Order: sequence, then structure tokens, then C-alpha cells
Amino acid sequence: MKKREKKKIIKKKTKKKKVIRKKPKKKLSIRELAIDILKRSRTPLHYREITERIKKRGYKFHRKDPERSVYIIINRYPKIFRKTKPATYKLRK
Repeated sequence: MKKREKKKIIKKKTKKKKVIRKKPKKKLSIRELAIDILKRSRTPLHYREITERIKKRGYKFHRKDPERSVYIIINRYPKIFRKTKPATYKLRK
């Protein structure tokens, strides 16, 4: 072989493995969590009790007063939540 000649390197094609990426779980909103909590309880709950149950599920609030956040969200959707007593709510049918 001459010095200038280079050896031909034969590259084998390797099969690429398909990487299955799991989609990150969508973080539920306060409204969705409140709906789920009221569905499971089947009785009217005070907004403070709803807040405590949301906290137990691991939701991290960004405001200083999480109870106020829940109260505002519940009052924003009167078609979903029905007031039974002062500050106590259940789901509409």
C-alpha cells in the first residue's frame, strides 16, 4: 500500500432506538381540584375545608392566602358551584 492511499472504512448502519418520552402530567387547577374534592365528599364543604384538602393533595399555592384563592375561584364559577350556606358550597347537578 502506498502512503497516500487510505483504507476505506465501512460503517455499518445502526438501528436507532425509538425513545418514548412520557408526557409530563398536567398540573390540575384549583377549580379542577375543588370539583374533584366536592364530587368525592358528596356533601357541601366550607371553602376552608376545600383548601385544606387541596393542600393535602400536594398543590402548592403561590399566594400568601390560599383560602382566599379558593374562595375567589369558587365564586367565579356559579354554574359549577352552588352556595348552600354562608361560605359552604356543593356542586350543581
